[in-house]
Amino acid sequence: MKKLVGVSLLLSSAIFAQPSDEVKQLREEVEVIKEELRKLKLEISMPQITTYQSYSGLGPAASKALINPKGVSIGGYGEVWFTNIPQTGENFEVDLYRFIIYLGYAFTEKLKFNSEIEIEHAKVEGGEEGGEVAIEFAFLDYRVNKYLGLRGGMVLVPLGITNEYHEPPTYLSVRQPYLEKKLFPFTWRENGVGLYGETDLLEYRAYVINGMKVKDSYDSDEPLDSVTQDGSEAIGDSPAFTGRLDFKLPKNLKVGAGTFISPVFDSNGNKLGTVSIFSPHLWWQYAGFDVRFVGAYVDVSNADKITQSVQTSTSDPTYIFPEKMKGFYLQVAYDVLRFFDTEHELFVFGKVEDVQRYAEVPSGYSKPDGGNLSVLNFGVSYRPHPLVALKADYARENYSGTKQDRDVYSAAITWMF
Repeated sequence: MKKLVGVSLLLSSAIFAQPSDEVKQLREEVEVIKEELRKLKLEISMPQITTYQSYSGLGPAASKALINPKGVSIGGYGEVWFTNIPQTGENFEVDLYRFIIYLGYAFTEKLKFNSEIEIEHAKVEGGEEGGEVAIEFAFLDYRVNKYLGLRGGMVLVPLGITNEYHEPPTYLSVRQPYLEKKLFPFTWRENGVGLYGETDLLEYRAYVINGMKVKDSYDSDEPLDSVTQDGSEAIGDSPAFTGRLDFKLPKNLKVGAGTFISPVFDSNGNKLGTVSIFSPHLWWQYAGFDVRFVGAYVDVSNADKITQSVQTSTSDPTYIFPEKMKGFYLQVAYDVLRFFDTEHELFVFGKVEDVQRYAEVPSGYSKPDGGNLSVLNFGVSYRPHPLVALKADYARENYSGTKQDRDVYSAAITWMF
């Protein structure tokens, strides 16, 4: 009898335990389904891009928002610099030079928004040397088809190579080329509207944007940057035009040119003169080589009037605005790991630059000391991953006049995503 009761109790426990186990299993399955649904919702709102490529001249990370078919897109890049310049007598410097966030949204597969927000020098504290927060671009983009797209908002001026394609892992030196930093403004952006598109042979961009204005501060090392408006409460009475045309040739060779034509206003909105820029370029990435060439020729009409306005607005009679500017750089690089069984890349590069910011000045004025420079730059860029680069290089800066030449030793940790 006791055995029968014991068996009955065991059977009862098993019977009552069975539903409990099934409920537990069902709960686990429901949790798995909920997690899959969560991932699916995330994928719908923030689809993952696994292939990084350029879209209408932008860098790979900046292109994500325009490639994503739907939802939110987040990307970015950053760089930490290690710098020593013996001639300055300053300490070895370590700087979180840039931290960038890209934020975009696809309203439809054709209508999208893209933006870049920049923080410089790790913090903001009254001026660029202490840090800066800036909008690098912010625009709506509507792609009608492969041949035609419409774009409006704050856009990048399509000159040279690195102004649009400016994520640090995509160029080899620690610093941007001197020509595209000291002669062209960097990163050069203004408000406007325009067109872009491509065929199998050609790629183009053309924008009408706000023009230039003399500021109440002037940097003789970067004359053009001292008259850009950066899309901030810009005078737009007489707009500027900028455009670019590229030929896509065999062996991944791209050859083309960009232009920029803009009026220059004083602080009262009076037109002083005109800045005209023509910039040819070549970029060849093939069989382990990375060869880049950018040239620039800048002509300024009524540079004497602009100079007078600069001197008045800054209360400094020593400032001179150039009448002509010109320069070029040529880089040759090769991936020495190309023939090894690895996906890593190690580029060894050499680069020469000639940057004449004051090739000619208005009649009656003298060229400022150190206004023109030549640069010899060589180094290495190691990419353990396509989105990460570790760099080290040396640059010799040779200045005109009596300004002291400099040796610049640099290294950097860079990334994009």
